[in-house]
Amino acid sequence: MTRDMMAQTRRGFLCLAAALFISTGWVQNASADRLATAEDLVGKLIGELRAIDELRDSLSATERKEKLATIMQTYFDVDGITRFTAGRYWRATSKEQRQTYSEVFRGILLSEASNRFEQILTFSFTPTKAQARGDKLILVTGIAKDNSGQIPDTEIIWRISARAGKPMQIIDLEIENISMLKTQQDENTALIKRNGGNFSALIEAMRSRLDTINSQMGN
Repeated sequence: MTRDMMAQTRRGFLCLAAALFISTGWVQNASADRLATAEDLVGKLIGELRAIDELRDSLSATERKEKLATIMQTYFDVDGITRFTAGRYWRATSKEQRQTYSEVFRGILLSEASNRFEQILTFSFTPTKAQARGDKLILVTGIAKDNSGQIPDTEIIWRISARAGKPMQIIDLEIENISMLKTQQDENTALIKRNGGNFSALIEAMRSRLDTINSQMGN
């Protein structure tokens, strides 16, 4: 994987999960088994993204973004991911700071996903195995292939929350043994530390990033 691609993933691991590793031939399993259900979750996510692509000529940019927002909320534990990326500082923040950070962070995820949506057509994902880690986590492993041949085949792992009584949701994407979730947390906490533990510094940095993304998209 190139250095430039790794930099992109660090800025938005969910965006890549939703916009890069897309299958053209996922075989779904109707079994009630937890492992099969986890594989099926990824397969359904991929199917919904493909469906949006098929409607590209009839959807406005706003409509496409709304559909992506629904998909993200359905298939990803956005609340849990948001809290985790703030690290230990989350508990020390005020209610207002948490709300503001959550809004800006979600805005970045959605804008990045929408901005990279076209990359769906250049990648495919082939699942290789699914395995449980305790009773709360399932890993779905596979190979991501760049159909354009510009990037070498890469092993990726979808980390899926599988808590009893709650719907399964994706919480992380691991690329070449690097957790996108942990990487994002490390970058965020490092920024806060550089600013004397001021959580507002992270919020402002996120706002600046979101403004840049939106300006690039012409919003």
